[in-house]
Amino acid sequence: MGSIPFTGYANAMSRQKDSSRTPKEEPFLLTMLPFAGLGALLLVAVIWQYLPRAENQPATQDASLSIVERWERQERRDIPIDPARDYSLGAEDAPVTIVAFSDFQCPYCADAAKAVSELLKDHEGDVRLVFKNFPLDVACNERMERQLHALACQAAFTARCAGRQREELFWEVHDALFDVKGLTIQDLYRVPMELDVAIDALNSCVSARTPLAKVKEDIALGRDLGVRGTPVLFVNGKKLADYRNAALQRVVEHVLKGGAQ
Repeated sequence: MGSIPFTGYANAMSRQKDSSRTPKEEPFLLTMLPFAGLGALLLVAVIWQYLPRAENQPATQDASLSIVERWERQERRDIPIDPARDYSLGAEDAPVTIVAFSDFQCPYCADAAKAVSELLKDHEGDVRLVFKNFPLDVACNERMERQLHALACQAAFTARCAGRQREELFWEVHDALFDVKGLTIQDLYRVPMELDVAIDALNSCVSARTPLAKVKEDIALGRDLGVRGTPVLFVNGKKLADYRNAALQRVVEHVLKGGAQ
């Protein structure tokens, strides 16, 4: 505070009395203001707790649904499949078609691939798998905001170039790449050499990035379908929220028992 100007002893004493009251009153009020604000926030929180929610708003309700119910609520999407360009396993007229958007350098994609492989064995003739490339690699996935898997595009080219020689070679390379923990550039050379792949033809195909157009087509399709990461599985055109903990198996068996087609 500034000094009190001297205008007479009485005035000075009067001001001294006034100022002696102010320090006792103002700090108390100032210290109470934050608590008053906190009380108001608590009151709002209590009122909000008991307000009715919109039916389509809370995530907690969705979380209470089973994986099958959540899958059934998904929009069915038209996913183009070209037998001449898409690698697939299983009968084309199978009652269940799983379309997998995947990345060979993604460990979760390896887990999903194993889950699908088991389903194909357990439900032979009833389940079809269609593979779509979605490498999380800026080398071919140009809309990636940052680099995640620096070998994913080359791995996609390697598998597809092997498949150009014979379709079954695609699946052999597919399985072998997903069996690798921590994919390296050496693995991309080693895996085809351990299989019945014509290496010179493979190298020419990969170097020329021959499959690039098809890989980019898959990426564009995936983005149109809302794919941002991997793996993403669509079962009969509906996106599956999770493949783990037998979720994929439950949805497939639901469809095979006459559930939503």
